[in-house]
Amino acid sequence: QAAVLASAVFFFVARQSLVAGGFEGVLGALPLAQAALMAILLVALLRMEPTGARTLGRLALVAGTVLAFITVAIPLQLENEWLTIGWALEGAALAWLFTRIPHRGLFWSSLALLAVVFVRLAVNPEVFTYQERGALRIFNWYLYTYATAAISMLLAARWLSRSGDRVADFLPGGATILSAAATALLFLLLNIEIADFYATGSYVALNFSSSLAQNLTYTLGWAVFAVALLVVGIVIRSHPARLAAILLLTVTVLKGFLFDVARLGGLYRVMSFVGLAVCLALVAIVLQRFVLSAKPGARA
Repeated sequence: QAAVLASAVFFFVARQSLVAGGFEGVLGALPLAQAALMAILLVALLRMEPTGARTLGRLALVAGTVLAFITVAIPLQLENEWLTIGWALEGAALAWLFTRIPHRGLFWSSLALLAVVFVRLAVNPEVFTYQERGALRIFNWYLYTYATAAISMLLAARWLSRSGDRVADFLPGGATILSAAATALLFLLLNIEIADFYATGSYVALNFSSSLAQNLTYTLGWAVFAVALLVVGIVIRSHPARLAAILLLTVTVLKGFLFDVARLGGLYRVMSFVGLAVCLALVAIVLQRFVLSAKPGARA
């Protein structure tokens, strides 16, 4: 506790000294250096104490201090999408640390950080103004930002599922929540990439009432995403994933029927009706085979 308190006091004193010396641009290096020193202390404690005799509270305090310094360093040194990426990676690291030091504080810290990441990427409209659109399509900053966040959440879900991820009696486990959040981010990324491909301005804007080509691309992308989610749900035996895939596929079919087909004419409309009929038949078969007939013992 003395080392933790001393490091906190030192941070504020050293920060004032760096600012006075004109080193505001490298302030993030200070908490990172302190995090490295506290990490050395954490490793020493883990080596000193046998596995069965470890004081989880003390270990969690030191580990939390390490990650607190990293959390402070990220906004001091990074901004916009890099800030979000840093917090996503830290949230995954906290989940991994929870498998080594099973203290609930680490569990809640991981969920809280990843929740902030989700809000910044899924709810925050300012995310579209972090950078102007570049000349390169698909392989842009949206791809690595959203993909990194989603992968971090999936890794955290995997680690938390091994160590007890109970959140509340009326809520699903932390692993389930993170998996759903990661899936939502990937679906949002799909729509952003489509919007970026057809965009003409400096920034991306999600617009579902634009050209017929863009609307059809949305429909096709949703269908592919739904099928991929269904395959994943079948492979990992996840009933919620399969149900979500069927719901998305149903919405996709309705979108195509009510909006896209209405803008077609002649033979294209007839062919579209035939295609939609086939899709509806396939949805009914898949719904009966993989969702409604799920065994009670299937993993949720």
